[in-house]
Order: sequence, then structure tokens, then C-alpha cells
Amino acid sequence: MGDEGDEGDEGDEGDEGDEGDEGDEGDEGDEGDAGTWRIINDNRQSPIANRQSPIPNPQSPIPNPQSPVPSPQSPVPSPQSPIANPQSPTMVNRPRKLTPKASKLKKPLKRVAKKPPNQRQWRSKLSSMLAIAILLSSASLVMACVWFSVLLISNPAQLSWLNKVLPEWAQIPLSNYEHPQTLGEIQDSLNQQKLVAGETLPLEENTDKSFLLPVFQQRANCQADCRTLVELRVYQHSPESERQSRSEKYYYLATKQPIIGPEESFVVAPLVKAKPEHQDTNISLPLTEVKRFEDNTPAAGVWFYLRGQHQQGTNAIAYGHIVYYNPERTNLQQMVSWTSPNGQLPRWQQVTDSTTKELVVDQTVGLEPHLVIYQVKSTKLFLNPLQLEAITLQPSAFNNPGYQNSLIIARSGLWTPAFEWLKFVQKQRKGVLPKAVQTQMDLIRLHSQLTQTQAEKNWASPSQQVLADLIDGRWQKALQVLEASPHNAQEVATLLKADDGRLWNRTAAALRVNPNRLEVQVWAALILGVQRGEEHASSWLKAQPKITAENLIYVQGLLKRFRGNS
Repeated sequence: MGDEGDEGDEGDEGDEGDEGDEGDEGDEGDEGDAGTWRIINDNRQSPIANRQSPIPNPQSPIPNPQSPVPSPQSPVPSPQSPIANPQSPTMVNRPRKLTPKASKLKKPLKRVAKKPPNQRQWRSKLSSMLAIAILLSSASLVMACVWFSVLLISNPAQLSWLNKVLPEWAQIPLSNYEHPQTLGEIQDSLNQQKLVAGETLPLEENTDKSFLLPVFQQRANCQADCRTLVELRVYQHSPESERQSRSEKYYYLATKQPIIGPEESFVVAPLVKAKPEHQDTNISLPLTEVKRFEDNTPAAGVWFYLRGQHQQGTNAIAYGHIVYYNPERTNLQQMVSWTSPNGQLPRWQQVTDSTTKELVVDQTVGLEPHLVIYQVKSTKLFLNPLQLEAITLQPSAFNNPGYQNSLIIARSGLWTPAFEWLKFVQKQRKGVLPKAVQTQMDLIRLHSQLTQTQAEKNWASPSQQVLADLIDGRWQKALQVLEASPHNAQEVATLLKADDGRLWNRTAAALRVNPNRLEVQVWAALILGVQRGEEHASSWLKAQPKITAENLIYVQGLLKRFRGNS
């Protein structure tokens, strides 16, 4: 029955002392009850009081029931009883009572500050991002599969490029989409659709395995160039040997591209500077011819130009599209539209130091040179890996005053002065320019070559000679032609009066770069005097820097020549 005291609350507290420090095991008796002390005194070998075993052994023998341990019914001994009395003779051999330290009686629990679960949050975010990435990838894969499925059902010819990478057993059966036909059968089929097959253009040299077939439509009520190009088709030799004949070859439709001509507003744009009557002209002009670029083309693929002709006044304008055939993807791509007021066809030419030649479209009007130069650039599109990108005169990140000035005057049409500026900048930088700047310099150089050639010619008309000199920025030489005779003055006056802003823009740009240049100031005053009157020209000239009375008299004398007064 003495074990009941050990199982009580106070006895449990004594056990906590055992777990904390073995040297304090004697404190169990102090916090136990009187019955426990009697067991310790009467039976020191009891496992409960054994100092060598701080935790009671469940296998220890049960205390002798004859020992004077009070029963549960016995009253609790009083403090005066001989058992609890320290002066009692029965307590002589009582072990020394050890007083535990206060720090060991109740050890306060140490509170450990919880660290923020950064690692757990990071793992949670990583798991979320991974799940989102998997979902997006799955969605993209599903969309790609849907796209391929739709094309495979509706137009498997669009997927013909896959046959070059797929094994023979997995190739797409294009012949099931359209049965292979001979060239005669293809022409008859088009005739039944009221279409006309044009001349075939081979896509591979010295072989007829594939060809481009232009498809035309006959225009009603037409007297000349009555066939309009409506479609381009690519046919390839059919691999189905069982349909082959010894005398005829069969072909299947690999891909096709519908064709619509460029709008009239685009075609006449170089001639008509956005006049109101042409701004809303959305009529598509017909295309009548398809030709292949034979020489000087980029190495990859086959390039074609589509051509039409439009009469605008005295100008026979040539226009069309540039089409590229990608043999690796079996794909036709319409690249850019082009127009040339002087009827020149596009050409491939080495303009920059790039390894690939550039496409040059000549839009020169009269003596005003204008060349549009396209570079072949790569894209990230699978079916259309190439594009044509025009070289522009937009400022780049190159921060140089000379470079900025050269672009200002180049955009106004002063190509030779702009090129001289850039050569000076290049010399300052020891011949090294950024790639974008060097490309713009090549564009300016090509225009400068044209204007210099024109200015160096001997023109029969004084006005044409003056115009060529002004376009090239030869201000002083143009003044010499003007002063040569009164007849020259009359022609030059007519030229300046008819100016639509091109000559004025040149003088304004030149004065913006160098406002103190006298000969440019004179030409600007002459243009104002012819178009707005002598008083307006004199007032403008007086407002310019470094103008003297002598300069004013000189300009007024030239204006009098324009009136025919010597």
C-alpha cells in the first residue's frame, strides 16, 4: 500500500527531481508523505529509495506486508507522532535531509523564439511556380496538338515540311488529301474553275521534282494585261510509284499562297506626297507577272518578285510583292511590297559589309534619289524564319553630335554633306563605328554616289544644273550658275517657285546645323522671295546671324534678276 504515496501528485514531483539531477534524489522524501518515509526507514534496500536507481523498477519486490506501513484506512500520522518527530528515537538512523536548491525545484521552461519559416515559404513558392510552369507547358502542348490536328484534317499540305524529318512509316499521306496529277490534269482542273495556269518555275536546279505554278484569273472588259495573279502553288513530285507512268510524271500540291495586289495609295506614294485625293484609295492593283531572281540572291531558299504596272501621269510605275520560298519548311512567304516610280525592278546588291546581300528598291523621282534597302534578318518563327527589314535613318543609341547632325541633313536629302560628317566622325573614332551607325553610313554613301554623279554632269538646262547642285549641297556652285546670265536667273526663278518643299527643307536643315553659312542663307532668302515676296525675304534675312548690309544688297540684286530687271 506504500506505493500509493509514490503514485500521488507529490510523489510525482519527487520523480521530476530524479530526472533533473541524480544528486537530488533524496528530496523525494521531503515532498512525499509520511508513509513513504516509513518505508525508507524500515526498508532501506527498497528499490523505491535506492539511490542507484532514480526511477522505480517495476520488477522490484513488493514491500513486506508485515512492515509498519499505514493502511489506507489508518489515519495520517500527525507531526507529533514518533515517526515524524525528528527527536524520536526511531528517527536516529534517518538519512540527512537534503534541501534542494530553488533553481532545481522548479526549473523555468526556456522559451525559444520561433524563427520565421523562410525555408518553408521558399519551398512552398517553388512548388507553386513549378506547378504553374507544368500547367502552362501542358496547355501549350495541348494547343499545339489541337493546331496540328486541325491542319492535319483541314489542310495537311501545310504540314508537308514534317515529312522531311519524319521516318518513312510515319510520313503524312499528302496524296490522300489531293490525288497526284500530271501537269496536264492540273491545268484542266484549273480551267474547270475558270482559272488559268501560268508558266511553271522550277524550285530546284536541273530537276523537275518541284515547281512553282502561278494561277491567274481572266479580267472582264479588259484590253491589256487581262490576267490577274490570284494564287501561287507549289507542286512536288509524287513518291507513289504505283501511280507513275513511264511517259508522264505525277505531282501533288505541297502548299499554296493567295495573292492580292498592293493598294493604289501605296503604289503612287513616292509621286504623290499624301494628297487628300489619294489618302482613301484602297483599290488593289492587279499583278500580272511572276519572275524568279536568278543571280545575286541570298544562299538560302528561292526568291521571286511579283510585278504589275500602273500609269500615273507620265510615270509608268512598277510595283509588286517579294515572295520567298523556304524549301526546308515547304512554305511560301510574302515578304514585302515594293513600288518604283521610274519602273525599276528590285535587285540584290552588296551595300553593307554583311555577308548577305541587301534588296534595293529604287524609288527615285527625277533628280531626287530615294533608295529603300532591305536587310535579311532571322526571326524566331518556325515556318517563317526570315524577314526583310528596311534600313532607316532613325537615331541610334550612339551619342555623338556629328552623328546627330549627319542624320538631320541626310533626312532632308543632303546626302553628300551627311556622308562627309560621318567620315569625320569615323576618323575621330579611328575608323570604328557601331554596327547600326555603319549600316546607316552605307545607306547615306549609296545615295551620295547618285547625287554626286548627277551634279558632275553637264546639264543643257541651267535650272537642271542648279537643281543637281542644290540636291548635292553645292551651294556656291549653284550661285555661280545663277549669276552667269539673266536667262539663267529666269529659269532658276521658275525652279524655285515650283519647289514643293524639298529645296526649302534642305536649306532649313543646313542652317540648323550651321546657321552662319552665308550661301545657304542666300538660297533660303531667294526661295522666300520668289514664293512669299521680297519684303518677307528681307525681314527673314535680317533676323539671321552675321548678316551685313552688303549681304542684303546682294540678295536684293538677285531678286531683281528674277523679276527680269537688270
